[in-house]
Amino acid sequence: MDPVALFPLLAPLLLVLVGGLAALAAEPFLVGQAKHRWLPWIAVTAMVAAGIAQCLAPVGQLHGMFANDEARRWLSLAVIAAAACSMGGLQQTLDRDRFPGGESYALAAMATVGVLGMIMSLDAIAFFVSVETAALAIYALVGLRRQRAESNEAMLKYFVMGAVFSGVFLYGTALMYGATGSTKFGAEILPGRDLYALLGAALMAAGLLFKVGSVPFHAWAPDAYTGAPVAVTGLMGAIIKVGGFAGLGALWLGIAAGKPVALDAAIIPSASGRAVLEPLSILIVIAAILSLVVGNFAALKQTSVRRLIGFSAIAHAGYMTLAFVLPAAGEAIDLRALWLYAVGYALATAGALSAVAALAGTDDAKDDLAGLHGRGRQAPVYGFALTIFLASFAGLPPTLGFLGKFAVLGQVVSYGGWLIALVGLIAAVAGAGAYLRLVVQLWAGTPRDEVAVGTQTLTRWGVVVAAVLVIALTALPSVLPQTRPAPAASVPAAAPAAVVE
Repeated sequence: MDPVALFPLLAPLLLVLVGGLAALAAEPFLVGQAKHRWLPWIAVTAMVAAGIAQCLAPVGQLHGMFANDEARRWLSLAVIAAAACSMGGLQQTLDRDRFPGGESYALAAMATVGVLGMIMSLDAIAFFVSVETAALAIYALVGLRRQRAESNEAMLKYFVMGAVFSGVFLYGTALMYGATGSTKFGAEILPGRDLYALLGAALMAAGLLFKVGSVPFHAWAPDAYTGAPVAVTGLMGAIIKVGGFAGLGALWLGIAAGKPVALDAAIIPSASGRAVLEPLSILIVIAAILSLVVGNFAALKQTSVRRLIGFSAIAHAGYMTLAFVLPAAGEAIDLRALWLYAVGYALATAGALSAVAALAGTDDAKDDLAGLHGRGRQAPVYGFALTIFLASFAGLPPTLGFLGKFAVLGQVVSYGGWLIALVGLIAAVAGAGAYLRLVVQLWAGTPRDEVAVGTQTLTRWGVVVAAVLVIALTALPSVLPQTRPAPAASVPAAAPAAVVE
């Protein structure tokens, strides 16, 4: 990639940052419900501008710290869209519950800034600063309802475990620095230091698997998802997972190539890279299979929508982690299926939980199956949109979720892992029951009461736009990032256009 100037490359991130700071600066000058009428619109306007800037941002890299390519562009756009949709759900929740402060909108924008930095990072230090920016904002949002014990418990668990795995990631980075002499994702391993590289990569991967909620680092997810307001659950579920997998993808491809590369590159691993990736791939595939089983089967017995989505997030982490199954020697690593899945998951998660936030009533008291009984008939816009998102989660043809699962499992089969794919297919059938049960409750009968609602405009627009994007990308998946042609088998490195020098 060619070097580019700071502002064109980082314009999307900077615009969201300005929007968050503007919302924070305006908050003390607004009184009562005026905070919830105006502050989310300030943040969302900045996000719309950031989306436009991302479409126009050049492909290139900034001093080896941040980069943009077609895969990163689409992941960033998905995060921006998901964050804007979640902002509507947050407005709905806080306005309805008469929440006295407006700092939550600035925190949501800061979390988005952090995740955009995670996606664009080429360096482990830049990634760590970005992930902590996002995490600190999310910790505060999870504990937004300070008067509720489950909210405080969720925040404490998430914070403590997050701090531990941040340390794990940093220790892995230190070992990788010892093995390569660099903190970049994908520096060449020095002779005789393969073991240090393997240990470092394993610890870094463990830190990232915690962020995406993969088994065995998943214990925080159901409690954090349940303790947070529904809209916050949608925000962190949608964007943090995308940022975590972007980091894992950058690490994976970088080790394979021996240098930082674009996320849309096809890479035939070098000999030293494959020596690290082979044992690491076994561990990651085991984590993926455990995530599929735990997430899908545990979701079947949940009645709370937030807890259901918490276990669903674990299952989806399992499917996305299957993209790291290592191909046979001489074949290129291809993460295109992962990025397709991640884009669809982010949009569906943000849209689904923003819709649930509008249907769940004061304090999200009706976010369970009984509380949502017949709500689709009462609010058909949210009901139809939520049905689309749940069908995508379940992987029903021809939804975007189906295309993502088909791409990932098809890739696994092409690498010879048909038994792994069979486990994924069985788990998907089991998990679909949890989503379809919720769809039945949405449309079965009529609700017994009305639920309190907040400001509707931004929520409606966010949910509808997310549903339209899910449908549009289902019809036109070819617009998503395409893998670059793989280099010749005799040259175990990245394609020249994909390399970040």
